[in-house]
Amino acid sequence: MTEVVSDTSFIDDIQESIQDELSDVAFYAGIANESPDDISRLIITSIIGDEYAHARTQAALLHQENPESAGAPPMAPPPNTGYQEDILVAIAGETSAVARYAELAAEAPTLTIRYLLTSILGDEYGHIRTWYALLQNLDA
Repeated sequence: MTEVVSDTSFIDDIQESIQDELSDVAFYAGIANESPDDISRLIITSIIGDEYAHARTQAALLHQENPESAGAPPMAPPPNTGYQEDILVAIAGETSAVARYAELAAEAPTLTIRYLLTSILGDEYGHIRTWYALLQNLDA
């Protein structure tokens, strides 16, 4: 049996979340391009893949084929200002995402959707730890 999300407020929140994830993809690609070494670039690229997967998962919750079809065009990412500074912005964004997914999970109309959203929350928390590790690598 297919679950259908029909709560308009929840749908709006998910669509906003999709756009935020797509914005993160673009911003993080800029950070990857600023990366001082290949290993850091590969790590950041894996985070980019996670963020796009988060957008696709949420688009699927709304029964859409791809995240770009969810509402308005993606929010413009913040401009890249330098590797270390951008990582600090990424950490702030990921921290905000953890809070957003906690709220979305609390609003979720079903346990299955709550599970999916808390799974994404866990990914975002892991990204915070990864960004901090990349910062520490600069000091090594």
